[in-house]
Amino acid sequence: MKFFSLIASSLLLCSCADMVVTRTYNSSTSARTEVDAKDFGSQETVRYETNCGVGATNPTAIYIRPFCIGGAIFRGDETASEGEMPIRKALTPVAFAADLKEELSKLAPARILADDEVPKVGWLVEGQFDLVDGGDPVARFFFGQFGAGRSFLVLHVKVTDVVARRVVYEFDMAGGSRGQGKLGTIRASGLGKATPFDLRNAAERVLLVLSPDPFRFGARSSVTLR
Repeated sequence: MKFFSLIASSLLLCSCADMVVTRTYNSSTSARTEVDAKDFGSQETVRYETNCGVGATNPTAIYIRPFCIGGAIFRGDETASEGEMPIRKALTPVAFAADLKEELSKLAPARILADDEVPKVGWLVEGQFDLVDGGDPVARFFFGQFGAGRSFLVLHVKVTDVVARRVVYEFDMAGGSRGQGKLGTIRASGLGKATPFDLRNAAERVLLVLSPDPFRFGARSSVTLR
């Protein structure tokens, strides 16, 4: 049900090729402590806010674990033959991890973890793919501007503060080539393979989501007070 709700919500979005966050899961910012008996005369457990809901920022390092893809639906124009599909499916998390590393390095030093590695500091970024659909280039050629043959990508992202041992951000993402025709754009493939574009768009969106002011809209070269 969750999978189909993600697809339904994405259909309402604009036709530009891009990835968007479709759902965010609230992370816990509260802690538990024992009430001081000499002050309150009680030993009951209470809850208190540790940071007033302020978001986590400025990680010392970012570690990326290639996303799980074993349970994902993998279809569409991905390879030259069906026999190659299992290989391409297995390599998709590797390609996405590389894109994530390149993008998140703009936020903090980033590294892709090996299977047996466990980070000690910073943030751990991991998740899973739910759908990887390369679409149909023939349909994009004739009716791509109407959304025919479009590619589609659905994934889940989890960011954990390794030292605090808590999830600081968790969200779903969805998107694809949408209403792009045969010529494509800088963010969509046109008649080419669409999934590499979708993976890069997704990596860029993760960076934008985790950045406090990604576009520097409030930046000024000078200050004038009136």
